[in-house]
Amino acid sequence: MDLKQIASNYFALFAAKDLQKLENLFSPNIVLRDWDISAVGIKDVINANKKIFDSASSIEVFPIDIFLDGKVIIGEIEILINAKNRIKVVDIITFDINNKIISIKAFKG
Repeated sequence: MDLKQIASNYFALFAAKDLQKLENLFSPNIVLRDWDISAVGIKDVINANKKIFDSASSIEVFPIDIFLDGKVIIGEIEILINAKNRIKVVDIITFDINNKIISIKAFKG
């Protein structure tokens, strides 16, 4: 699976709130940072995702553009939370040598 496919799969699993399959995509040393959260290590990142998932009855992710540069994906996405709150987000996703996600930086706007 190429990195664009892995990123698309990540967005789909995030929308499905599938923590187990998300964990399979992550490096043990993953770092997550967004406008509210900072988490380091797979356990903390999974817990951060669980808090997000628990706070929303539904999450939909709509990729607009996905750009690839080496081991880095830049994904412009729109997230629909609870079927009413739209957030425009840019995710910068970095992969390690095993094509596991080592870093996710998310920015609103």
